[in-house]
Amino acid sequence: MTPSPNDSPTPLDPAADSPIPARPRITAGERMGRMFSLRRDADLEGALAQVRQDTEFTPGATWALVFAILIASVGLNVNSTAVIIGAMLISPLMGPIVAAGFGLAMQDIPLLKRALRNLLLATLVALLASTLYFLISPLGEAQSELLARTRPTLYDVLIALFGGGAGAVAATRRSFKGQVVPGVSIATALMPPLCTAGYGLSHGNWDYLLGALHLFLINALFIGLATLGMVRLMRFRPVHHLDRSQLWRVRAVIGGLALAVAVPSIYTGWVVVKEARFEGAARRFLADNLKLPGRVLAQVETHYDPAHPVIRVSLLGPRLSEELQQTIVARLPAYGLSGVTLDLQQVGGDTPNVEQLSRLARQGMVEELLQRDQAALAARDARIAQLEAEAQSLRAVQQQLPALAGELAALTPGLKSLAVGPELVLAPAPEPASAASAATPVVQALGLLVTASWATLPDADERARLQRFLALRLASPGVRVVHLATPPAASESARPVKPAKSKVQHRS
Repeated sequence: MTPSPNDSPTPLDPAADSPIPARPRITAGERMGRMFSLRRDADLEGALAQVRQDTEFTPGATWALVFAILIASVGLNVNSTAVIIGAMLISPLMGPIVAAGFGLAMQDIPLLKRALRNLLLATLVALLASTLYFLISPLGEAQSELLARTRPTLYDVLIALFGGGAGAVAATRRSFKGQVVPGVSIATALMPPLCTAGYGLSHGNWDYLLGALHLFLINALFIGLATLGMVRLMRFRPVHHLDRSQLWRVRAVIGGLALAVAVPSIYTGWVVVKEARFEGAARRFLADNLKLPGRVLAQVETHYDPAHPVIRVSLLGPRLSEELQQTIVARLPAYGLSGVTLDLQQVGGDTPNVEQLSRLARQGMVEELLQRDQAALAARDARIAQLEAEAQSLRAVQQQLPALAGELAALTPGLKSLAVGPELVLAPAPEPASAASAATPVVQALGLLVTASWATLPDADERARLQRFLALRLASPGVRVVHLATPPAASESARPVKPAKSKVQHRS
C-alpha cells in the first residue's frame, strides 16, 4: 500500500544506523586448537549406545565371526592378501575390545565385565573354527602370510595403539565413522593371529600358537588402552566413581599387563631389526666380493643367530685359492659382519664334488638351471609345429596341381608353364661367435611361390585375375606370383602346365 503524504514517518531503530560490529579475530593458535579439539563434534550418548550394542554377541554376530574366521583361514592357507583383508572387514571382534576401553575410561564396571566375557567367548569360537578348518584342509604348508603373524614386534604395538586411537575418535564422532572403522579393522588385523593360532594348534606347532596368541593379545590390549586414553582426553563424565584404592588397583593391573605384553615384543622387534641389518650387509658383501668372473653364486643362505650368524654360499666355477678365500673372509668386518662365519662351498674345478652337486639338486638349483632353457625349448617346439603345419598346407597344394593345370590351360591360353612350391624367407644371419664358425640363416617365414611362364607377358588385368584365381583355388591369400616371358620353342609347344621344383628366395 502506498503511504500518504500526511502520514508521519515511523521512527527508525537507533541500532539500525549504527555500524555492524566486526567479528572477533581468531588467532592461528585458536584455529589450530579448534581443529584438534576432541570435544567438538563429540557424541557421548550416541557413542555409549553404539558401544553397548556392539559388545553384545547376537547369533548373527556369532555366525559372522565364524564365517570371517573361515575366510581368513582360507586366505592364510592360499597366501591371498585380498581374502584376508575381506575377512578383517567382516569381523565383529572390534566391538568388545572398544567396549572394554570405554568401560575402563567411564569406570563402567558392568560394561567392562560384559565386554571381556564376550571377547573371551568370541576368541574361543574363533580358535575352534580355525582349528577345525586347518585339520580338514589338505594344504598343510605354512605360507608367508601365516608366518608373518608368528613373531610380534614393537611395530605391532604401535599399530595397535594408533589404530585403537583412530577407532576411539571415530566411535565418538557424529560423522565420518564409516571412513575410519574399516581402515582400523584392516590395520590392527585381529583375525589373522587367531587363524594362525588355530593352525599351530591343529599341527601341534606351539611356537606358532604362542606367537600368534601373543600378537592377538598385543592388538586387543593396546586397542583397548588407546580407546581408554582417547576417551579420557575427551574428559567424559564417568558413569560410576571408584575410590582411590580401586583406581590404583585397576591402574596396576593395566600397567602390569601392558608391560608383560610389550616387553617381549620390544625384544623381538630389536632382533628383527638386527636380522634385517645383517641380511642387508650380507647382500652387499656378496655383491662386492663374490661376483667373480667365470663363477656363479648358485645358492645363498643367511642364518642370523645373535651368538653365531652364518652366511652359506654355494659357488659354481673354478675353485678359489686358499689365499683368495682368506682375503674375502678378512673383508667381513668392513661390512659390519664381525663374528660372522662364511661357509663357502665350491662346486666345480677338475674334480666336481658329487655330494655338493646332490645337495644343490635337493635345494632346487638343478631345476632352476633347467628352467632357464624351458622357454627357449617351448618357443622352438612352437616354431617347429608352425613349420609342419605350413608344410602340410604345401603338400595339400601339390595334390591339387593336376586339376589346376587343366583349368589354367582353358582359362589362360598364353600360359606355358607353372611352377608351384614353398618360398622360404630367411632372416639375416646373426654374427658368428668366432671367425671359424659359420653363420646359419634363420627361417623367418614360409610362404607359397608361383612362377608363371608366358609366351607373351600378360597385361596388368590378366596378372591380377590370375593372382586372384590362384589365391582362391590354392586357399592361400598370401601367394606370390612371378611372371616370366619365355620364347616359344617347337619342342615345348605341346608341353602341358606342370609344377616345377620348389624355389627358395633369400631376403636380407
